[in-house]
Amino acid sequence: MKEFTYLIKNNFAMHFGPAGRLAELARCYPDTTAIIEMGARTANISRPMKVATMGIREGDIVKVTAEGDSEVELIDVLYQYFEDAM
Repeated sequence: MKEFTYLIKNNFAMHFGPAGRLAELARCYPDTTAIIEMGARTANISRPMKVATMGIREGDIVKVTAEGDSEVELIDVLYQYFEDAM
């Protein structure tokens, strides 16, 4: 299992657009499961409605984990997306 913790910045708020893009990235690695957590809320990244309704916005800290055969590649791709988009 690989993971990273990320502080949401740049006046960002998670909505269906960014959540959908995260899901697209995660679906490129069907052998790996990616989960996003914020406090007590948890969602599978490949389910964009669940991610979009978590209420993630600037100032929140999220933890992203990936587990499976492609966990190293997926966690790197997801981290880069967070850096670029948030």
